[in-house]
Amino acid sequence: MPLSMIEFKNIQYDFPAGMAIFFIAIPMSLGIALACGAPLYSGLIASIVGGILVAPLSGSSLGISGAAAGLVVIMLSSIESLGFSAFLLTVFLAGICQIVMGLTKMGTIAHYFPSAVIKGMLSGVGAIIFIKQIPHAVGYDGDYEGDLSFFQSDSYSSFSELTHMFDSFSPTAMTIAVISLIILIIWEHPALKISNVFQLLHIVILGVLFNEYLRFYYPDVALKESHLVSLPVAKSMGDLFEQMHSPDFSQLSNPLIYISAITLAFVASLETLIAVEAVDRLDMYKRVTPTNRELIVQGIGNMTSSLLGGLPLTQVIIRSSLSIQSGAKTKSAGFISGVLLLMTVFLIPDWFNKIPLASLASILLVTSYKLIRPSIIVKMYKAGIYHFLPFCATILGLIFTDFLTGIFIGFACALVSVIAENYKRAMYFRETHIGNKIIFRLSENVSFLNKANLKQTFDHLPKNSEVIIDATRSTYLDYDVFEVICDFKKEAPLKNINVTLQNVRGFGVLEPVKNVKAQTYESQQALSPAQVLDILKEGNAHFMNNLKVNRNLFEQINDTQTNQFPMAIILSCMDSRTSVELIFDQGLGDVFSTRVAGNIVNEDILGSMEYACSVAGSKLIVILGHTHCGAIKGACADVKLDHLTGLLEKIQPAVDCVCSQHNIMKISHDETLIQAVSEQNVILMVEQVKQRSALLHNLYELGKIDIVGAMYDIETGRVSFYNK
Repeated sequence: MPLSMIEFKNIQYDFPAGMAIFFIAIPMSLGIALACGAPLYSGLIASIVGGILVAPLSGSSLGISGAAAGLVVIMLSSIESLGFSAFLLTVFLAGICQIVMGLTKMGTIAHYFPSAVIKGMLSGVGAIIFIKQIPHAVGYDGDYEGDLSFFQSDSYSSFSELTHMFDSFSPTAMTIAVISLIILIIWEHPALKISNVFQLLHIVILGVLFNEYLRFYYPDVALKESHLVSLPVAKSMGDLFEQMHSPDFSQLSNPLIYISAITLAFVASLETLIAVEAVDRLDMYKRVTPTNRELIVQGIGNMTSSLLGGLPLTQVIIRSSLSIQSGAKTKSAGFISGVLLLMTVFLIPDWFNKIPLASLASILLVTSYKLIRPSIIVKMYKAGIYHFLPFCATILGLIFTDFLTGIFIGFACALVSVIAENYKRAMYFRETHIGNKIIFRLSENVSFLNKANLKQTFDHLPKNSEVIIDATRSTYLDYDVFEVICDFKKEAPLKNINVTLQNVRGFGVLEPVKNVKAQTYESQQALSPAQVLDILKEGNAHFMNNLKVNRNLFEQINDTQTNQFPMAIILSCMDSRTSVELIFDQGLGDVFSTRVAGNIVNEDILGSMEYACSVAGSKLIVILGHTHCGAIKGACADVKLDHLTGLLEKIQPAVDCVCSQHNIMKISHDETLIQAVSEQNVILMVEQVKQRSALLHNLYELGKIDIVGAMYDIETGRVSFYNK
């Protein structure tokens, strides 16, 4: 990376993070090379290439690439069967495959990784590293640094090693680890927080000085070379270059090379994409890594690493998370770690070999604990069983198998959870209303997984039900499900079940339901009064069935900003339960809504109706009363209250009419008679409109408009229109 590409404004954050990665990368790279039977320098070369080449080219702000423990099994098998030089050829070809994968946009696979698996992977890797570092902290270094497998190369498992580690217990190693841990924990306190670079340097220098003191004065208790970093030391530059290998291109005719290369490319790419998703989640600035570019860069990195004799590389979770925890802001941290690795290998390998593994173990213990994050376990538990199970399965899979197997276990559990969730919860809402009405509102994607549940539900519906199946939101309807719905529609009359299908418009990928437009001059003029009445009746049927036509209200705002062409004017009560746009399922610009207590007619109301019909072109006048009307009750009880008195007097003719019909003097609180007054009031108001407005009467006689009365039942939502 050219110096101009390093963001010096963040160097105070990126340099400490780069140094933290550098300290951890050397023992991990050496351990991975040792585990797969490769030359020790090959692991270092991969990490150097990951820092110096991959970091600047990558689009990942915080991802750190290097030799990966997750590839150990594949690398070991390939090296044993092909030889190391031929294996380098597979790495070279795998890099080409990764470039092709990136160019063909296969990086988008990363977007399909379940969140529960990604979070489980982070916690699982943290748990593995934590468990694996405990033996190193007490002086047992039989297993290599960076091992993520449950069954280890030393014939123990992650847990059995915890009991055998005391066979090689080292008081010195444990003392160094405990003191380092105490210092790291104390420095986590905000009041004592210092730069991460000083924290790590203090820990490393403390471990080195303590062990060197013991070597000088008490050599019997000092840590031996097996408990220290073991960086290969070249006697000369020539000796160093002799240990570097190159791909054996003469093996290009060997078909096993290509099988190994494709396998390696797939697994390395999968590990990288999973790491990318995880690292992006840890990034406090929520920067998003371009996954296709990352595959291309990883391919370039693997080709370069193989030409220099290095192992394949991927983006590595533990190093990336350590970088983030150490305060890294940009990818400069990765570049700095690569430069430090290169300088150490060439210039000061002897000095680095004095660092106790117990010191590095304390750093990784703290880092891994932060990755586990107990709070995330609680959060995933609250997210529900279908997210918590894949999360736990991923963690347990990682702990008890290896990295790749653990990830696949998590994916498998996530898939099962998706199937179980889809089967258990039907893809609809079920709402039961008065009158034994049941509504099935299908969701956006209805697959064959819903067939059994939907069929079982249909089979158990009670007789004499009223069923509505609404597919308005659906964009995909599986053929099997569509067939179940059609069969149910045919068989429903046998159980006296009335079925209404709303926007069930075939199967497969469905065209979106078109939005209903606001009324235009042309559409308004094309309607007859009878057609407008039918539209209102249909709209009320939608309302009663808890359905509504598709409308884009913002679109309707734009359509009606210059003019309006309502098809009807509706006079209703001011009651908060009688919003006519809702009751008749209408949108902006469809109807004039005039509201006054008791839906009475006066001069102002008449003027509004005349404007609506004569000027704006409305075709229908509706006088809409409703049940349990407060104004009607007030008129029946002869209530007197300031201005309200005059309003209630306009309802009095309806009260007198009902009293005359039943030969009584007063209605009082008889609900049946009060409702009769409501109905009579609507009828009288219809007649008043015809009698008091010559303009409206003339339009009515000419058939240009109609004037009707209706009653809204606030208990059922039904509007009943009165015959002429």
